[in-house]
Amino acid sequence: MATPVQPTVLNTHISDNFGELLEPGLRKIFFETYGEVPEQFSKIFKINTSKMATETDFGMGAFGDWEERESELDQVAYDKLTKGVERTYTHSAFTKGFMIGRELYDDEQYRQINKFPAAMARAGRAFVEREAASVLVGGFANTDGFDSNYLFANDHSLLDSSDTGDNLATGVLNDANLKLALQQMRETVDEAGNLITMTPNLLIVPPALEYTAKELVNSTLTTASLLNNINSMKGALQVVVYDYIGTASGGSDTAWYVMDSSMHELNYFWRTKPEFKWAEDFDTFVAKYRGYMRFSYGYSDWRGIVGSTGE
Repeated sequence: MATPVQPTVLNTHISDNFGELLEPGLRKIFFETYGEVPEQFSKIFKINTSKMATETDFGMGAFGDWEERESELDQVAYDKLTKGVERTYTHSAFTKGFMIGRELYDDEQYRQINKFPAAMARAGRAFVEREAASVLVGGFANTDGFDSNYLFANDHSLLDSSDTGDNLATGVLNDANLKLALQQMRETVDEAGNLITMTPNLLIVPPALEYTAKELVNSTLTTASLLNNINSMKGALQVVVYDYIGTASGGSDTAWYVMDSSMHELNYFWRTKPEFKWAEDFDTFVAKYRGYMRFSYGYSDWRGIVGSTGE
């Protein structure tokens, strides 16, 4: 004799809607992990918020010398600014996710599941830093600049002058080369070849040059000298150690950079900051969690930063 089918009793156990119940805790872990250490790229880039698909900067020339008025009947010497090349930032979207099955939740609960959002958050954080750092890392051999030149070059063309601009320093990071780079930045010119007032205040280095940089700008006496000369650069620059420009992250352990933080045009646009959401499949009992972000980055001008490969 067949056994009658028993009526289904709705199970009110906590694991019935495990995806929804897990979401608040996993969201908290994701954002706490993502922000567990201070950002590095925001110390270098100008951080902007965008509400459009792209952002565009327009390059403009510069006025040349004023002309002497030789007669009371002379008219004003009107001039116009030369139109330069547009600098367009196109936002790209990036995602990453993980799935949690019902059995994994029932058997492991938070012992293993907590590791998923933490790992995803750390990967996203490192990705953002590495992408931003690529502007500096590739600045000596990337021709994607608005003037069809490297970011760091000694022959930047000028719109309203036959002269050229120079923001390529040379040599290893030492006292003499750093002083030359500071002078080089003070001699930066605009599109008409006129001097621009630059005040370098940041020295950006990879971890391998951290202590060399700090000795150069913090020591009372000049480093590597037996003359006991006073260090004229003491306190003039803030050292920013950027982990993601070093060899360990695909960069260089010898390259270094000097920047005027108020005048540079390295830009980072957030279209959508990192978000964390979830959905649950009805038939498979699999809960899906994903992260999403959208941003762009680059530079609108070579002025405001000087770089050396350190070779």
